Amino acid sequence: MVSFDSIDIFHDWIKDLRRKLPLPDVIRAVAERLVSVKGDDLRYLSHELVWLLREEERDIEAIDILEDMLRCDPRDVRPAITKANIYFVSLDQPIDALKAIDAALERANATGLFRREALGTKARILVKLGRGDELSDVLEEIMSLQMIPGVPDIGRERDFVDSAPPGLIRKSVLDRYNEFRPRRPEDGSGDEPPPYEPADDRM
Repeated sequence: MVSFDSIDIFHDWIKDLRRKLPLPDVIRAVAERLVSVKGDDLRYLSHELVWLLREEERDIEAIDILEDMLRCDPRDVRPAITKANIYFVSLDQPIDALKAIDAALERANATGLFRREALGTKARILVKLGRGDELSDVLEEIMSLQMIPGVPDIGRERDFVDSAPPGLIRKSVLDRYNEFRPRRPEDGSGDEPPPYEPADDRM
């Protein structure tokens, strides 16, 4: 029996399973292990199982695991954001994604965690839906956030601005956002989210 004393041991166990077994068998083994763990171990293994299921394109099952995580911890923000991203990116269901990210934002605002990340996800969904007024309001919210030292979040993003068609964002908001987060030479086309950056607001 493997003894799970740390996150490193979990990681190594899953890595070893992936070397030896096909992905469906890895998923089965991790799912079976979930029933015997609690607390942080349960959260970590659930998170890993979600990513394994997404790799196997079993997105509905991944959402089921995320919903279990959300029931276990009403203050956990990341599973709610991940759920919205699955609906938006994997399932191409932007209306369901919008409902999910609004629920994530309730948690983010209550805890102070990942507020900018959740708002950025909502901005991408609103671009897809063509809701310019709501998008402009979300950009206003992003610019007004005060980052709290030591509270997890992400850096300033603009892929949702670059992917928005001309005229969708109110001009006054767009002008201020371009000052808030200027375009950089390394920025992509806006077709997909940028690489992670920490929430360091020093410009």
